[in-house]
Amino acid sequence: MVERPIHRLVDGKARPEFDDLAEESIVTLYSNGEIVVKLLATPIDLEDLAIGHIRCEGRGHVDSMTLDGHDLHLYGNFTKRPTDDLLTAACGACTTGDIEQPLDSVSRTICLTSDIGKMINKMKEEQLLFSSTGGVHAAAVFNQNGDLLIVREDIGRHNAFDKAIGASIREQFNAKILVLSGRIGWELVAKGVRSDVELIIAVGAISSAAEALARSSGITLVGFAASKNPAIVGDLSRIIDKPSSSA
Repeated sequence: MVERPIHRLVDGKARPEFDDLAEESIVTLYSNGEIVVKLLATPIDLEDLAIGHIRCEGRGHVDSMTLDGHDLHLYGNFTKRPTDDLLTAACGACTTGDIEQPLDSVSRTICLTSDIGKMINKMKEEQLLFSSTGGVHAAAVFNQNGDLLIVREDIGRHNAFDKAIGASIREQFNAKILVLSGRIGWELVAKGVRSDVELIIAVGAISSAAEALARSSGITLVGFAASKNPAIVGDLSRIIDKPSSSA
């Protein structure tokens, strides 16, 4: 976060003060001196972002990297995005190139034994940047017992997802359950398919395109997870102890 001068409107009068703002910068990934992709992101956990973005976009894998400010020089086997792409903080699937529909099916290996509401609360307790700025999203990795393993924050919800997956890769375990602070859109389910996430739980709503992709790929989605009556799409056996079925 960065401290910047603002005016605070108090009782109809403007009062000058300083406020903590969520930082947003251009982060550029390079390979052999050429741009792989440019991202508008919160410039923290950038190694996680780079590894996770390449994996979640189905563009290969990163073997190693060097960090120079907001520039990362990657070494590995991956494909570049179109050179004129700039993925903004609001843009998880925007591109001048083609948007590729994931065709894979995810594994079926987990059954959640924890209370979803408690998981949401655990994530919120670790959203330190959000507590200071109110301007970032979060993605958290849990195991099926409801233990919080990783939390990552970013001004872009898709960047937070990438960072959480990248962190799990760096720590050498498979992220199967992700909890998100916002809604579930198509681009987040697509990232889940490409990284073999089985269960995505979110505070917000599920979009129609996300619902369709979840059904075709076998991912289970839970929307409005902080409410008393969450909405579920897909295989119920991952969250309810009963034979597999679909909603």
